[in-house]
Amino acid sequence: MLDIVTTTPRAIENCRNRGGDMWSTHHDISDVSLYERFAKFRPVPIEALTSKPDLTPSGEVIRDIVEPQRMKDFSALQNVATGNVIDVTPFRGSYTLKPHDLLMAEQAQIVLRSELPLGNVEVVDRIFEEGVRVHRTIYFHDLANALGTTTTGEKDVVRCRLDVFNSVDKSWAFQIFSGAYRDLCRNTLVFGGEKAYHQKKKHVGSMSTEAMTEKAVMGLDMWANQSEQMRLWQDRKLTEGQFVDILKTTLCKKESKAAKHEGLAESVAVNERRLNYLLERFAEERKELGETLWAGYNALTHWATHLPDAREKGRDEKKRFDRNNAVRQLISGEAWQSLETKKAEEYAQ
Repeated sequence: MLDIVTTTPRAIENCRNRGGDMWSTHHDISDVSLYERFAKFRPVPIEALTSKPDLTPSGEVIRDIVEPQRMKDFSALQNVATGNVIDVTPFRGSYTLKPHDLLMAEQAQIVLRSELPLGNVEVVDRIFEEGVRVHRTIYFHDLANALGTTTTGEKDVVRCRLDVFNSVDKSWAFQIFSGAYRDLCRNTLVFGGEKAYHQKKKHVGSMSTEAMTEKAVMGLDMWANQSEQMRLWQDRKLTEGQFVDILKTTLCKKESKAAKHEGLAESVAVNERRLNYLLERFAEERKELGETLWAGYNALTHWATHLPDAREKGRDEKKRFDRNNAVRQLISGEAWQSLETKKAEEYAQ
């Protein structure tokens, strides 16, 4: 008798649609086929049609000659999966395009490299308005949180999940959530649970979806394995001034002989560039996480894992290892530890 072998349907095979919207539920984090088939956007060059008259020797117009002229630095967006150029304002320069298919593939690799339990996951892929906007949710059914009890006396269980929102027309900022919550709104309101991490970033400048996704995954891992530590950091205040004081004596302290010279000004002994970078990261994190140790920790892990300045072959992992060690030393140091033990009411005095 032949064995019956069952296979899990791919996202593309399991999709449903209504109008210009599509969605699919499946169980393979690495499966981004829905985005590859229906929402694969790439920039394409733009040309303007210019005309000039073709004249006779006496100056009479014979006809207009139409020629294409490349609009330098401007691009349009084409859904190469369907061949359609979408109706959006041309973009240039500061706009950071993150195509949906590449974004979800990047996210999948980060999740697969993590220590999260992946044996019982559910993935919901959603495409809105013919692929202009997308939303992916990953439910981790082996990570659950009992929030309390229902009116019937049963446990009110909420599953851990990770949500990503993205658009290619600037209508949505890139957003990523992680935590144990029942539902969420696109206006960033989360309800019915706990947030481990949330970031919202416009598609401009140095937006790093990879670093943001790594922190969202780290937040889930913290929730699963070190939830008490995470909640402690969420509850403890960290002002910008306190963060500066800690950084000046740790990560941003220069160790050169000149910096150690007693006669030099204090500013010489500080790596100002690194300090400014970490303060910028802290400012971004505290928008969603507040002035807390948790926001400070996420700023530190962003610096430790996002290495735009370490692209030499073979040096990325060494630099990441060294930075992670430096962060571990900082959070185990006296200054950070003293803030962990300081209650919120002590700040009011």
